[in-house]
Amino acid sequence: ESSQSSPVVSYRSRIVLDHPPPPWPPSSCVIPTRNVLTIHLNMTSHVHKLYHRLAQPTYDAPYLILLLVAEAILTTLIVLRVPYTEIDWEAYMQEVTTYQEGERDYVNIRGGTGPLVYPAGFLYLYSWFKSLAISGGARDGNGANNSGIDPLGLDGSTSAQAIQRIQWLFVLLYLFNSVIVLTLYQIVLQRMRTLQQQKMQQQQRPSSSSTTTMIVWYWRIAMGLTCLSKRVHSIFVLRLFNDAPAMILLHLSMYLFACCDAWAWGCVVFSLAVSIKMNVLLFAPGLLLLLLQKNRSLFGTVRHLSICALVQLVLGWPFLSTHPISYIKKAFEFDRVFFSKWTVNWKFLPEDLFISKPWAMVLLTCHLGSLGFLATKWWKASVSQRGGTKTREWMCWTNNAKDNLQLSPEYIIYTMFASNYIGIAFARTLHYQFYCWYFCSLPMLHWMATMSPQSANNLARMSIHLATSTAAIFGIEYAFNIFPATEKSSMVLQLSHLLLLTKIFAAGLPSIAVEAGEKKEN
Repeated sequence: ESSQSSPVVSYRSRIVLDHPPPPWPPSSCVIPTRNVLTIHLNMTSHVHKLYHRLAQPTYDAPYLILLLVAEAILTTLIVLRVPYTEIDWEAYMQEVTTYQEGERDYVNIRGGTGPLVYPAGFLYLYSWFKSLAISGGARDGNGANNSGIDPLGLDGSTSAQAIQRIQWLFVLLYLFNSVIVLTLYQIVLQRMRTLQQQKMQQQQRPSSSSTTTMIVWYWRIAMGLTCLSKRVHSIFVLRLFNDAPAMILLHLSMYLFACCDAWAWGCVVFSLAVSIKMNVLLFAPGLLLLLLQKNRSLFGTVRHLSICALVQLVLGWPFLSTHPISYIKKAFEFDRVFFSKWTVNWKFLPEDLFISKPWAMVLLTCHLGSLGFLATKWWKASVSQRGGTKTREWMCWTNNAKDNLQLSPEYIIYTMFASNYIGIAFARTLHYQFYCWYFCSLPMLHWMATMSPQSANNLARMSIHLATSTAAIFGIEYAFNIFPATEKSSMVLQLSHLLLLTKIFAAGLPSIAVEAGEKKEN
């Protein structure tokens, strides 16, 4: 039996071995593990090359254009899709109309929200806005404008058609402001590239493309953040506040200071900004320091300050020559008391404490003390970078130096933004429209305080700074988008402010002056 069954078993075994079952899934559908790894490495390599290639200076302009195109599309959609909200435009038109009718006593120039509290430049600018608003309307036989229903009887300037014309004008103003702000960021980015290359050359090491690329993308993220504020878009194209044109002129003056080295023209534009709304004076301490350092003499500084004063005198002359006390008291109302219900930053305080004079004195003391601390910090940095003798040059009445000192763009921008931010941090109140006073400076201040070329070699540290800075910026954005403000939103705002304030106090300063060799390269 064993001899008969053995051939059968052997035969069946040969059948199984000669005809194995087909594999599943078929081998044609399976990519070997080695090939998968190769594809992954190739894709990673391509992304890595693209990451470095797009960081080259050649792509700076396309990136800026991309941001501006996105901004143009977004603001256009906002005007077309989001209803306009009336807050101050009617009051502006009432004040302008009273001025156009011949009134020159500021006490008697009033709107629906109360007396006029802005300098003369505001009246001139919004008179022009009014003429643009009603320019498209037909006129009747008596010369009256028929540009739509205007229940207030202000020549049609508050009709729906007139307001929409001004909204489109503010779209253009918003885009112009974006161009200026992004240009300021771009000039600082270029300086960061240059300083990183110089650092590598001084250390006799080949320039690290990875570090430079990282710096470029971090600054591009900062530039992108300046375009993401829902509230700032609203302030410009849905509210038509005078804060918007005031900040446009302020940013333009900074461009003249930092990018053109045109200090006389910059002072003219700076003073024009003050004439629209005096919040621009928060930048004045930083500008004073820059003028002292730039002129290296008291006489030169007084000359530039005289330009600012002359602009205010010329613009305010129709009012100063008739009712000077009334104009000075109302146009520059430093003792103005705000209502607690509109505050964004101190909502968690009791109302009696919010409006009390002792609390106002505490904030003023903190403001001046912080400016004094930063002035001391700036002085020590100047001594460290330029030496004690050159630092004390501004104490002389005349400039005896033969060379022309050019302050670095990043130092000018950082100093003016920091000066303004100190005033914001200790402001007695912040209203929703005040957000545009400093939103565009937030990424710049965070990045300059933490992401300089000196710390760029530490990827983990820069990543942490990026995360915390972005969180703080969005915390401020969150607070300004909560209406009405709550105790929670005010606390988030103050914590976000405190984080940046601590960074500014602890951080070093950028290079103060542009060296002679850099001037030739630029």
